[in-house]
Amino acid sequence: MEQVFNNGSRWLKVDFHLHTNADKEFKYTGDNREYLQNYIEALIDKDIKIGCITNHNKFNQNEYKQLKKEAIKNDIFLLPGVELSVADGSNGIHTLIVFDEKDWLNGEDHINKFLDSVFLGIDNRENENARCRSSLLDVLKTLNTLNKGYFIIMAHIEQRSGFIEEFGGGRIEEI
Repeated sequence: MEQVFNNGSRWLKVDFHLHTNADKEFKYTGDNREYLQNYIEALIDKDIKIGCITNHNKFNQNEYKQLKKEAIKNDIFLLPGVELSVADGSNGIHTLIVFDEKDWLNGEDHINKFLDSVFLGIDNRENENARCRSSLLDVLKTLNTLNKGYFIIMAHIEQRSGFIEEFGGGRIEEI
């Protein structure tokens, strides 16, 4: 019988909550000409093999593609995403949305179209405390109607304005 799995299981380090220069909250103090290389070296230093770029309420396709190109050279798999602040709770719930690149960036930037729709009429959406117009349940409904691959991860769940505090009781069951 031919052996299919030469290495058995393999554990990989993953970080689905990565911010970049495109995010106002991210601080990079190095030489801008070395930014891409330094960013990928930081992932290598932490032994991260899979990552997702999840800037606050925005997606920069050009920066993502440049980082992904550098990451591939170093056997790191990067995914496009966003840290979306939804209109739930007293301060907004931060939700990491990880997008399937084949569906969302297939010649057209559907990620920013989605973000434009949930932030319609809201200025300064790049601010980490800006909230979109939709509740978490409405965001999920909108994403599902678009019929494109995605998954979500709740960020900061145990903080004062996190998912557990803001959605306590029956609200979690509703979601």
